[in-house]
Amino acid sequence: MFSIVHTLLVLVALVALNELCRRSKWLTLAFFFVLPLILSVTLFPRNATAPGSSVNSWFDWAKVYSVLCACLLFTAINYTKLGERNWAKFLAMGILAVNILEAVIRDMQLFFTGDQIGMFGLGQAPIGQFGIYHLMNAIAGILSIVTLSGWHGMRSEKNKSGTDMIWPDMQLLWIIAYDFWNFAYIYNCVPIHAAFGAMVLLACTIPSLLIKKGTWLQARAYTLAGWMMYVMAVTPFIDAPGHYISLPYAPFALILVSGASLALNGAFAFVHFRKVAAKKRLAFGEEVYGLAFAGAGK
Repeated sequence: MFSIVHTLLVLVALVALNELCRRSKWLTLAFFFVLPLILSVTLFPRNATAPGSSVNSWFDWAKVYSVLCACLLFTAINYTKLGERNWAKFLAMGILAVNILEAVIRDMQLFFTGDQIGMFGLGQAPIGQFGIYHLMNAIAGILSIVTLSGWHGMRSEKNKSGTDMIWPDMQLLWIIAYDFWNFAYIYNCVPIHAAFGAMVLLACTIPSLLIKKGTWLQARAYTLAGWMMYVMAVTPFIDAPGHYISLPYAPFALILVSGASLALNGAFAFVHFRKVAAKKRLAFGEEVYGLAFAGAGK
């Protein structure tokens, strides 16, 4: 019962964190700059080096600091003239692409070594056996990267409810495909965190659909950074039996989830590149779906 409550509280806390951060520049800086400095010399190293820790790979360190950099960059875009620079917008897109690429590399690493299969009790498999789901999801992640578009259209938007970095060209189908890809990655590589991973994905998808359209990337950075700091700061608590929802871990289920990820990302890639081809002479970073491109083409 506690595992269900804990998992749902992660969702509620992350949605609340996103809402607070979009309303306060100073809270954002305190939470994503000052606090990580303290944790980096206290709890992070201790938990990452503990025997049996779920955050003991290079991926966890790369993930937490890359997403913290994203939070700080997005804050600068929202509150300084940096938001008017195309190179800063490209960097925002680039951080997302690198974030995805980190997981692609980790999936490929485990595909070629088979280590994860042995770690979770399925036996040490020959290279590629059963682990085909890692390869499938890595391909889906690459498709997720190459279909990013329209970062020139990013802008900061202020109103009484907060300040947001808007990416108009970010499509709902891309977000859904990304969510499936990311869940598949967590299920493939850190299965004890799979249910938490679903909550973290919902925590950024819900605000971008129900609170402010176009804010998915900003919400993704705030909520993922919040989760990574939490999981690295209190790893023994999160990993304790009864504190997480344990999902079935079997080759058929892994292939099914990664297959859905590949199918959705493949479907969006087909739609996306057909749209790109129809536009013709589309400049690098120019909007494929947004109004800015439609206006420029008149």
